[in-house]
Amino acid sequence: MFPKLLKAFGIAALIVGVLLGGIEVWVSRNQEKIFRKIQATVNENLNGNLAVGRFKFRPFIGGFGLNFTLSDVTLTDTLYNSHKTPFLQAGTIHVALNLNGIFSGNFKVENLVLKDGGLRIFVRKDGYSNLSIFSNNKKKRDNKSEKGIDEDLIAKLKKLRFINYEVTYSDSTTAKEYGAILRDVTNELVQEGSQINGNFRGNVFFKGLIFKPARGGFLVNQETDLSLVIAYDQDLKELRILPSTLQNATHDVIGIKGNFDLADSVKKFSMFFDARKIQVANALPLLPKIVSAQIDSIGIKTRVDTEVKLVGKFGPMQPRLDVHFKTDTFNYDLPVGNLKKMVADGHYTNQADTTQIPNVFNTRLTAPSVRGFFESLPFNFKLTVNNFRDPRAVLDGYIKADSISLDGLLDPKRYRFNQGSADIEFHFDGNLKKFYNPGKDKFDGQLWGKASIKDVAMDYLPRKVHLKKITGEFMFNEKAMVFPDLSFHDGQNMLYVKGKVMDLIPYLFGSPKPLRALVDINIPSWQLNWLEPLLANRGAPKQARKKKLKLTSLLDDVIDNMSIAARLRSGNLKYKSFKASNVMGDFEIIDNSVRIKSFSMNAFGKGHFEVSGELDNSGKNPLPHVALRGNIRNANVNSVFSSFNDFGQKSITDANIRGLLNTSFNFQSRLNNNVRLVPSSMQGEVHMDLRNAYILNFEPFLKMKKLIFKNRNFERVQLAPIVTDFKLSGEEIEIRPLEIESNVMTLYIDGVYSFGRKTNINIQIPLSNLKKRDSTYVLNPNDPKTKEGSNIYLRAIDEGGEVNFKLAFRKKKDKPKDKEQR
Repeated sequence: MFPKLLKAFGIAALIVGVLLGGIEVWVSRNQEKIFRKIQATVNENLNGNLAVGRFKFRPFIGGFGLNFTLSDVTLTDTLYNSHKTPFLQAGTIHVALNLNGIFSGNFKVENLVLKDGGLRIFVRKDGYSNLSIFSNNKKKRDNKSEKGIDEDLIAKLKKLRFINYEVTYSDSTTAKEYGAILRDVTNELVQEGSQINGNFRGNVFFKGLIFKPARGGFLVNQETDLSLVIAYDQDLKELRILPSTLQNATHDVIGIKGNFDLADSVKKFSMFFDARKIQVANALPLLPKIVSAQIDSIGIKTRVDTEVKLVGKFGPMQPRLDVHFKTDTFNYDLPVGNLKKMVADGHYTNQADTTQIPNVFNTRLTAPSVRGFFESLPFNFKLTVNNFRDPRAVLDGYIKADSISLDGLLDPKRYRFNQGSADIEFHFDGNLKKFYNPGKDKFDGQLWGKASIKDVAMDYLPRKVHLKKITGEFMFNEKAMVFPDLSFHDGQNMLYVKGKVMDLIPYLFGSPKPLRALVDINIPSWQLNWLEPLLANRGAPKQARKKKLKLTSLLDDVIDNMSIAARLRSGNLKYKSFKASNVMGDFEIIDNSVRIKSFSMNAFGKGHFEVSGELDNSGKNPLPHVALRGNIRNANVNSVFSSFNDFGQKSITDANIRGLLNTSFNFQSRLNNNVRLVPSSMQGEVHMDLRNAYILNFEPFLKMKKLIFKNRNFERVQLAPIVTDFKLSGEEIEIRPLEIESNVMTLYIDGVYSFGRKTNINIQIPLSNLKKRDSTYVLNPNDPKTKEGSNIYLRAIDEGGEVNFKLAFRKKKDKPKDKEQR
């Protein structure tokens, strides 16, 4: 059986070989006739001329059929001699003819390959287009059969392939240009009536789809892999791009379809693009430069689902562009912090106002719901951007936060939120990328909003400040932030604050203007506890702040650089031993230093205390410096001593002195970190008016009693009014010659009283003191008779930390050096 099959196949193969050989011999002998017939047929169906430099018959190469290779092919329209632009050129064209109908002359092109050339379609300014080459010659067609009329050249084509082939369309009446290089593209053509359908697949380099040269074009200089389905209607001169795909160099797949009216009269065109999960950075090069720059100016870097619609007319007017987009999550950096995990969907158009023509001034981007986190705060806002020539953004947003999200907003090593909530509403209208204009030193836009906080507890760890029950509202715009009813508890006091901060927003974005705050503070009952935190960690090296915690750095910077002008009111004040009421003050805080413009209160019993001065804690000096000027009226002197911690000395304390004090003073000193005076740094002058005064159990007096007047009441010494001036220098008080008239004696003193160990006081005791002084004695200061007669001289000298009295036979004169020191 098998030998018979082999024999049958051999006979069949012999017959086929003879037939094919006969066909090859026939074609070889008649190739000139066959080609010229093809050329004549083509020219019959064109309103132009097909010219071929040379051709060569290649039987059975490239497929089953008859194959020709044409070289130096040119197809021109009838006006070629005037415009010199061939409609078609090809270095090489390979033609494969189907064997069916070859003997009857009804051939079909099985495969057509165009290589190294171009197809150039144009419309001149006078409206003429070389597409007229496809206008049928009616006289020629009238001489043909019905069948010849129905079939033209395109009907005879089955498959096209383009290799390194450029296709361009240029319309001089509208300045529109479309161009591409078909690196290797295969196209299958089918004609249905006047419509030619094509299916292009392959690698295409787009030179650009330019609708207006000044604005650039779509797909400019883009390598793509194209799967394009088109339909061209010869009668309507309409080119349609049916649903197709384009893959760019970054392997993003873009859907594309469109419609072009290429007729002589002006008609509409439209194009549609869509992509899924395409990177914005990859999509922008596909758009015109101006459009991509406008979208890029928004600064969004993420993947998006997008649909692009381009609709217009062939004319000078720009086409309308609509872009719908929906993003994946993305981050966006602001000068004041980071927007994180954002998602947005919206629309961009260059014809926001439909009564106006499309242009860059009529552009608008709208995103009705942009969601994400500002650092750790969840937000939702609506975004509108108008006029992309000078982009202006309009934002309306809302932020709602609890203590957990607030705690994640700042550096947890510096700030800590423990409870409470915050709601923020805001509106912004201005430049989205350049919030601050350094040339004009102003915030570039308008901003307003409101923040409401309720029962927030916050710790500022570097200063050990703990605030709770923070409640109130903040109204803000680009010029100021106003807080009309802020209240909080600092751990010991309830504070009620109202005021405003000037130029906060510009400062956050780089303005050199100093930050200024104006506040009114009411503390009904004030347990003063801010001095220690103010001085805490003074001079300690600053810890490096993490760059990613941008908002923390900004807030620290605001705290460090804000100047505060405050008006203070308090019903009652207490600081350690100091107590006062009806407290009123105006002061400024700059660079951790306090300038007291005026500060008054009722204190020291029924006295009144007024003071002004400065507390410098800026770090310029090794220790904080305090300088005070003021006066005390009608004060209980023992209360003054107890309130000021006996001025840092132990010799005479609030337990030793009584009386009514009026004084004015000018005082300055260093403070240690425990807010105590550094005695060695004290300087000042005091004018004292002390009346109704008593010295109680004053140890130096008790020691004096051991020497003289042992029976007199040195335990309770009543003093006549003392009006004098003292000079303070370091730990020494210079006592100018002073009469002390008391119920126990009259004496005259001068010298130095020291808080250290340098007390050296001259004491002159007239012998007139020997006269009896009992409870009936009437104080009589400045009586000349008292100085008459002899005197006893004592010296009060510090010895080993104790002041001892020694008898002297005469007053010791000061050495010149001592006088100079005084």
